[in-house]
Parts: sequence; structure tokens; C-alpha cells
Amino acid sequence: MVYHTTMNGIKIINYLQILYFHSSYSYSFIVQLYLRYIKRGRGGLLFSLVTTGSMLGVLGFSYYKKTNFNNDNDKILKIAENCGLYTKTEKMKLYRRNYNKKGNYTEYVYKIPLGMELEDFKSKIGKFKDGLNNRSVRMIKLKDFKGLTFDSTILKQLEDIIYSRIQLSKEIEMEYDGMLKIRVYEEGLKSEYRFKEEMFKELKKWEVPLGVSLQRVIKIDFDVASHVLIGGATDMGKSNVLNLITTVLLHNNPNDVEFTLIDLKGGLEFSKYEHIKQVKNFATNADQAKEALENVKADMTNTFEFLRSKGFKNVKQAKIKKRHFVIIDEAAELASDGETDKELKKVKIECENLIKDIARRGRASGLKLLYCTQYPTVETVSSQVKRNLIARVCLPVDTATASSVVLDEGGAEKLPLIQGRAIFKRHRKTEMQCYYMDDEIIDKVITPHITFNPRSEESSVSHNFEKKSTSRKYTTIIEKA
Repeated sequence: MVYHTTMNGIKIINYLQILYFHSSYSYSFIVQLYLRYIKRGRGGLLFSLVTTGSMLGVLGFSYYKKTNFNNDNDKILKIAENCGLYTKTEKMKLYRRNYNKKGNYTEYVYKIPLGMELEDFKSKIGKFKDGLNNRSVRMIKLKDFKGLTFDSTILKQLEDIIYSRIQLSKEIEMEYDGMLKIRVYEEGLKSEYRFKEEMFKELKKWEVPLGVSLQRVIKIDFDVASHVLIGGATDMGKSNVLNLITTVLLHNNPNDVEFTLIDLKGGLEFSKYEHIKQVKNFATNADQAKEALENVKADMTNTFEFLRSKGFKNVKQAKIKKRHFVIIDEAAELASDGETDKELKKVKIECENLIKDIARRGRASGLKLLYCTQYPTVETVSSQVKRNLIARVCLPVDTATASSVVLDEGGAEKLPLIQGRAIFKRHRKTEMQCYYMDDEIIDKVITPHITFNPRSEESSVSHNFEKKSTSRKYTTIIEKA
């Protein structure tokens, strides 16, 4: 009897699906037929238990995809027309569409009118996005039925779920390879993705996962991209990005990584790293920054002398494993423009010149520069430094001008005001949500490397050659209980 009623229920679902696709009846009418079937007691409660999920998974998903495919394509074509994306003789035409289940997106491929280019469409991407999201839809998910209570109110519970509506939150991407490709994602980026410890072992030696885009994990390989410019308004997640990079590098390269940390917010952001043995220079003001940068330049010069004496072009060719990261937080504090104190202005000018030299020549000697500011302006990010900072990360900023300083183009001013939301650019822009790293993971990585001795006088480049003496600032190390 159970088998019989269940099979009858499945047949009813199949009939309803066929009826929906091959008739003019609406989705609501088809669902009403199903509910009437249950109300009449055909199959009883067991039938409800067994087939409700199947019915809504098959029929509901079929409804959504059938209407969604057509509606999105129609909307895209209409929006393009309303935005003037056509010529006198030609409009964009759909060539094909494909649904990618793994990526949860539908790709629409269009032939666009002659004389038009990708940027014509990208400039209107906000209008396309808003147009695709301008209504709510009935979207049924099987997980909604996990909390059902199978009592006398079951039909009311089912009706509430079936007829509930959600506001769309689609995201789109565009690219061109002879045809215009528009990917429509059913859901946009989440507001948070947490970094998990198991991710450490999935990385290459100098690789750091910055965040997640709609398509993939965004990683930066410091074996390829030596220098990075990071900008973003206050409280938008820049400090988390720096903690993420520093901690991953320390975890995966404890014996080969060294740091010069210049924290111009009074040392508050980098204080937890100050006493680890991998930190060779630590500065919290302009005078200390000048001394730290002079130490870095001295090491860079000594490395060049060694490489030249051995006939090598760079540390990679010489098989030198050490890499030294110079991380400057709130770099705007070192900008000499507008400084009224003559002595301090002189110090800042020297710092600017040292940074320019490190950015220009540091790569061959194994130096990596991370230049970070929450006030990206042409005064705080000089063109001479910027042209050597190939990789860019821009969190939300308040103006298109600030975005252009970091990315050489606008876009970051339009980012949602979500901590960690950013645009990564190396060759092209990609929106991402940066990974959030818990303090527990940071502390777990840092603790084994805390040292109780003064900073070493030895060169921050680990190879055997005679080093010229340079003045070094010793940092007092406080022993932990």
C-alpha cells in the first residue's frame, strides 16, 4: 500500500510538471492542483512526507529556471535598448545561453552591433544589475521544509513556503572574446568568508589567498608580484588584509621570511608582531621609519654587491631563499607635502626617497614592498612609487579620484560599504570579499616565534658575504610570563 501511494504521488508530480511546461496554466494553478490532491487525502500523510520535497524540488526548480532564463534574457535586451546600446541597423542578439550548476550562474552570449565595444556595456553595468534585481520572485528551496511540523497545520505551512517571495540579489560580470558574455549569478558575494587553518597547506611557498570573487579564490604570489599598493577608507578592512598577509607568510615561511614593519598609527596595528624574531626593523614614527628604511637600503646594497660578485642577476637565480617584506601602514604620514615643521619635513623627504629606491630596485634583492594608506591621493602615493606597485587592492573609498589613485580607474567608490569588500587589480579588475582571519589563528601562528633577545645585528639577507656595518636600533624585548 505504501509503495502504491508513493508511486501514485510521483506520477502526479510528473503529470503536473508536464502540464506546466506544455500548457498555458500558471505556476500558481499547478500548485493549487497539488494542494487539492493532498487535501483530498490521496496517499495520506505518508504521501505528503515522501513527495512534498520531490514535488517542490522538481516543479519549483523547473518553474524558476523556465521563467528566470526567459525573464533575464528579455530584461538584458530591454535594458540594452533603453541605454542606447544599439545602432540604426542592428541590436544585440542572443547567440546562446548556458547554466553552470557548480558556479550557480547563467552565461548569456550575445552578438553586439558593429562599432560597439565591451566598455560601452560595462559603463552601464549598474543599470543591468539594478534591472535584473527590480522585483521579487517565488524561489523554493528544499531546506525550507526541514522545519515542517506534520500536524493539522501542515497545509498552511506548505502554502506559506510555496507562496513566499524573496528579493533578488543577482550579480553580473561581463567580458568579450569576439562575443559579449554576460554571467548572471543567482547570488552575490557574502559579507564574510573566514580563513580556515586547513587553507595554509593548500598554498604555494609565497602565495597568499586574499579573498573570494564570484568565480574563484583570489591569490597573490609574491614570487611573481613583488610590490603591492593597498588603499581603503577607515574601518573598511585594510588592517585585516595586512594581518592576513603577514600571518600567512609567517606560517608558511618561518625560516625564510623577514619583516620591516612601519606602523604610523603609533604601533597599535603591528604591536602583536613587534617581538617575533622575523621582524628586523620596527618603527612607529617618521624618525624611526627613516632609520628602518636606511637599514633596508643598506641590506639591499649589500645584496646587490654579493649578486654582482657571483654573476647573478637576482636572488632567485642565486637560489637565496630569504625574502624581506617592508610593510608600511598609514604611509600618508610619511608624505612631506603640507608638512610645516622644517626638520620633520626633511625627515619625510628622506623617507620618500628611500621608499622610491626600494620600490624601484628592491625586487632583484628579494625585497617586497606593501604600501598602505587610508588617504589615497596623488600627494600620498607618488607616481614614482606607484608605477612599481604592480598589484593593487582597493577597499571602499569615498571618491572616484581616490579609486583612480590606487587602481588607475574608478570603481572602488561604488563598492558596497562592507568591511573587506575590495577590488583586486593586477592586469584587470576583480571584485572580491577579503578573507577574515580570527585573532585566535594569528596568535597561534605568532606565539612560537616570540623572542626574548635584542634584534640581531646580522644582515636581513641570509647568505655568506661580508656586510658593511650600519647603525641599528635595538628594540627592548619584554619576556612573557
